Formats: sequence, structure tokens, C-alpha cells
Amino acid sequence: MSDSKVHIKVHSNEFVWDKAEGLVTFDGAPALLFWDSAIELFLKTIEEVSGKDVSTTVFEATGFRMGHLVSSYYAGRTDFEEILLQYSDIYRNAGWGNVNISYFSIEEKRVTVQLTNSWEHRIFKSMDKEQAGVLLPSHWAGVFSGLFNENMWYKTAQSQLAGNSYDEIEIFASSITPSKNIHNLTRQKERQYITELESKVNQRTEELTSLVKDLSSPVIPVLKDILVIPLMGTFNDERFEDLIQKALFEISRHQAKYLLIDLTAINTFDDFTIEGLKRLIGAVRLLGGTCILVGIAPSLSVQMVHSQVDMNGIQFFSTLQHGVQYALEQNGYDITPKKEF
Repeated sequence: MSDSKVHIKVHSNEFVWDKAEGLVTFDGAPALLFWDSAIELFLKTIEEVSGKDVSTTVFEATGFRMGHLVSSYYAGRTDFEEILLQYSDIYRNAGWGNVNISYFSIEEKRVTVQLTNSWEHRIFKSMDKEQAGVLLPSHWAGVFSGLFNENMWYKTAQSQLAGNSYDEIEIFASSITPSKNIHNLTRQKERQYITELESKVNQRTEELTSLVKDLSSPVIPVLKDILVIPLMGTFNDERFEDLIQKALFEISRHQAKYLLIDLTAINTFDDFTIEGLKRLIGAVRLLGGTCILVGIAPSLSVQMVHSQVDMNGIQFFSTLQHGVQYALEQNGYDITPKKEF
């Protein structure tokens, strides 16, 4: 022992504090000492920032790789019983709690580790956690992955947090790896993000669809007993059903006799559109109303002729003005110029 360095031997392990350099070594390797409360704050911060799912995967990957690193110090050795005894001493003397290897089989590639008073259990207990930690179990999976030179994973068979006297970790050969877990988590988050986007898109589509329904084909009262409905864009069965329902509602509400259907904004007049119009005209007739088609352009009239759909009994006018004038005349009204005095 010197003034600048303090050596302490605990069983077979040695701690050295170099006060001049501000360094601590444990069995010759640089080490750090932390209070449990500091580690607790560290874990809480990761979980708070990352969320539970992400932090669990981070802790598992960290623990596994730490364990794999520890096992690298014993690479090439086959005296596993001695190694396991050294592990127990190292973790106990470092304040990681008591370690008991209750089952060990190289042939089966299976190990059972019992942990008592581990730092992870102490911290989780102070955090009032109900579920056991994952960092130390995955750490031991990493240790034995290195010792067996085969990928191992873990299962927590029992936990002190659940009232058992120790944490029991079953280690076994598995295809599960931290890298796969990270990849699966990433894919899960991607699917979750895509689902959220799809939900927003569907919601926005519904809003836009509702807006289109409200803005397209408005029913406009013009004069007494006369309504006008301009058609715009391309129609399908759903739009025609909405159009018919809207037209029937407004005719009933206004007690109108004439519905002028303005086709000025319609460029293509196929058989489907004509059949839809005939459905609308028939529905209006059932309410005692009369439909008049206006805004018939020359090109549109040619399409209607070539469509070979029977439109007998329906009044057509080239302009909305002519249609309104016709409806007024049928109602017994006439438009006359204002007299000047």
C-alpha cells in the first residue's frame, strides 16, 4: 500500500484505488463504482426517453453484450467449474449479489442461474416494479453464449419481486439474438407507424369525402317551386345514391315541383351516367316532381344520341336560363321587363 494507491484483497479479487490518477481497477481491469440510486436514475431516464418496449430491447442487448465481453476473458479455457466459481466470487465481491449455478450441462447446452439480492432486483424493488428485470438475465445469456461458443438466450422462471426467495434464470440454446430483437422491434415500430399513418389517411379521406359530398352537386332554390342541381365531375354508384337522397330531401323540404339538372360541367356522358340520371328522374317523379335537363352542349348531345338510351319524356334545354323560363311558364309565371316611368 502507498499513499497514492490503495490495494484491497477480497478473497481472490483485488481492488486498487489510484488516488493520484482518480482510477479504480478490479482484478487489473478499469472499473467504475456507482450508487444504486445513480443506476436507478440511469435506467429510469432510458425508459422515460425510449419507452418501455424500446428500453427493454436496449437493456437486453446491453446485458447480453456485456456478458459476452466478460466471457471473452476466459476464451479457450475448459475448466468450466472453476470459471463458474470465479464468476460467483467476482459478482458477489463487486456488489452484484449472490450467484448460484444450480444446473449446468455442456451436452444439453442448458444452465440454471439463481440470483439473490442482485443490483437489478434492488433497484426494481425501490422503483416498485412488479416485473423482473431483463438486463442481468440477458447478461448471463451473453456469458454462456461466449463460454459455449453458441448463441444462448434466457427465460426468467421465477423472481424475487413475485415473492420467491431468488431470481431463477434458465439459459438455453436459442436462435434469439439481441440483433434480431432490435430488428423485430424496428419492424414492429414501422408497422405501428404505418398503421397510424393509414388511420390518419383514412380519417382525412373520410373528412374530404364528406366535404366533397357537401360541396358537390348542391341543391339550389331558384324561384318558387323550382330547384337547380349542378352536376360536376365523375359519378359512381355511391355519388348517385347521395345525389338522389339529397335531391329527394330538398324537393320534400321546399315542396318543389321542378328540379333542373344542370349538365354544363359534365364532359363525358356514358351509359352509366345516363342510367343514373334516369334513376334520379324516376325517384323525383314518385314525389310528384318533374326533372328538366339543362346545359346540354352540342358534343354532349351527340354522346347522348350514340348512347342509345331511351330518354323519352324528359325535357332538354341548352341553357339554364331556358330551363328556368320553361319551369316558370309551367307554373303559370312569365318573366317580363320592368316598366320604366
